[in-house]
Amino acid sequence: MENLQSIKRSINSAESLQSIVSTMKAHASSVITQFQNAAAASMAYRHVLDRALYVVITTGEETKDHRQEVKGSDIHVLFGSDHGLVGRFNERIVAFAQEKITPANEDVILVVGQQVINRLEKGFKVDVVLPVPQTEEGITSMVQRLLLAIDEIRESKTIGRILLYYNKPQDAASFTEETELLFPIDLEELAKNKADWQSNALPTYFVSKKNLLSHLIHQYFFISLYRAFCYSLASENASRLASMQAAEKNIDERLTELNAKYRRQRQNQITEEVNDVISGFKAIKKSKEQEALNGT
Repeated sequence: MENLQSIKRSINSAESLQSIVSTMKAHASSVITQFQNAAAASMAYRHVLDRALYVVITTGEETKDHRQEVKGSDIHVLFGSDHGLVGRFNERIVAFAQEKITPANEDVILVVGQQVINRLEKGFKVDVVLPVPQTEEGITSMVQRLLLAIDEIRESKTIGRILLYYNKPQDAASFTEETELLFPIDLEELAKNKADWQSNALPTYFVSKKNLLSHLIHQYFFISLYRAFCYSLASENASRLASMQAAEKNIDERLTELNAKYRRQRQNQITEEVNDVISGFKAIKKSKEQEALNGT
């Protein structure tokens, strides 16, 4: 049976863990909003970008179809986490991606987050590993690093498609797996995003259509990856929040159990001490009574 000191140490440990879990829960809750707002801002930027692409694609000389199929390897980009305590966040995106990736071929796998590597099955060779940005400010530089890695791969081999795999938040504590085709770009589909203008005339531009389209497509790549990072980070923290809420509930139940056990043990100890005092008092009283009888 545990003594009082052992139970007290367990209570102190549980209370320390409860404090850590509470801090992590508060942090996850706060950054979810941060990354969701960043994703919303990226969508607003994407709306402006779509309007610009519409103007460029539907005016001037014929535009080369960036959607035309190119036979070559695929680049698969998986977004995971660097840290644990995120429930099944990494397991779900890895299982989702592995259903769509054919192992042991010439495809290239880029991974964002160390936790993804540990969960990939044998046969899936990871070519590039990047860390997960922990703040909204760090997303931009990480997108640039990812674009640079993709450009280096495209210089060394023919690439047919670039696919993204990430978790997308559904509400404050849940998410769903998503896949997105980053390349090739379907310009015909983008041209359908007809923008509403306040005048009958479309805006015009005074630079080379080829150069402007190239710049807009680069921005399209950037904002698509930026949004994927935002969605993945919001989902990661939503999963962490759900895990911390479950952990907090378990700790509360454990503390209730430990405190009840401590009170029972303490009450038993007090009872034993009282019994010892009473027994001692009775023994002394009996001894004095015996001495009194002998004296008479």
